[in-house]
Amino acid sequence: MPFPKNFKEKFVYFFSMFLTRWVNRNKNIRSFSFERILVIREDEIGDLCYSLHIFKSLKKQFPNSKITLLCKPFAVSLVKNDPSVDHVTSNWSELTGDYDLIVDLRGSCKSIWYACTHAPKIRLDRGTVRYRNKKKGSHPHEVQTNLEVIEPLLDETNKAFQPELFFGQDEIKKANEFLLANNIGSFAVLHTGARRQLRKWPLNQYVALATYLESEKKMNVVFCGDKNDLGDITKIQEMISFKTYSVAGTFSLSEFSSLVSKASLFVGNESGPLHIASVAGVSSLGLFGPGEPHVFYPRGKKTAYVHQVLECNPCGQVHCVHPENPCIQRITLEEVKSKVEALLK
Repeated sequence: MPFPKNFKEKFVYFFSMFLTRWVNRNKNIRSFSFERILVIREDEIGDLCYSLHIFKSLKKQFPNSKITLLCKPFAVSLVKNDPSVDHVTSNWSELTGDYDLIVDLRGSCKSIWYACTHAPKIRLDRGTVRYRNKKKGSHPHEVQTNLEVIEPLLDETNKAFQPELFFGQDEIKKANEFLLANNIGSFAVLHTGARRQLRKWPLNQYVALATYLESEKKMNVVFCGDKNDLGDITKIQEMISFKTYSVAGTFSLSEFSSLVSKASLFVGNESGPLHIASVAGVSSLGLFGPGEPHVFYPRGKKTAYVHQVLECNPCGQVHCVHPENPCIQRITLEEVKSKVEALLK
């Protein structure tokens, strides 16, 4: 007999909820003050981007606390300049001593076991919030969900609602040198990649979009991504008659954040660079395929999205019930151009 869909995730959420209730039992959470706080966010780029505001909230509420973030190795550079984070690591062995407060923004067998063996005074977790929102009938945007995790601790005046990115001088210098060396003025950043094939807008559409931006909007075009995106970027550049640029695989997340913050426009699939651009305050357009509506849409006044939500949404993003015409391929160039026009105005 097969396990239900997302059985492992639900199993972890259940034990995470149980552990939080056990740790916090019979305690007045608001009466505690914390000296050492551990936030666990071992997720992808977008998840971390929409968690950045909680560090500011925690630091405002507990200004004398030392906040440690545990995240994935590739995400360390994204947070290393955040003034509200005292230490960021991707190595569990660097977590020394006990923490007064553990905030688990994802939940895994390892993070649950860590809390069991290190006995925090208070523990807060994502599973509890997700379960509560599911009972209400819907899940809010990730920015709201992450704030709700720590909300029991916060005074109203200490709640930060807008994630922020911070750049160091080295990142700013690298971005400026890249733009100067290539004589780039007004520019648009395009991201053609995604973790799932069903999230990828067709490459020929990006060719047409780049041509439109160069010819009609007089923008230079810069492609971004990691080394896995290099093949697709090369294919697109070979189909374009004018010069474009790429920082794929050569810029760290913090360096890319500094660069994209200077862009006039960002367009990309639902993936990490989209969320970095939106948090950086760039006019950003997200192209969505099987993603869950509203939960991960780009957040901000200068953001927009195109999403053909079908009856099969959300899905597992692996096997499409419309293989001849997946939802991401139903996004037309004219729709994208219309959104771009509105953003640039």
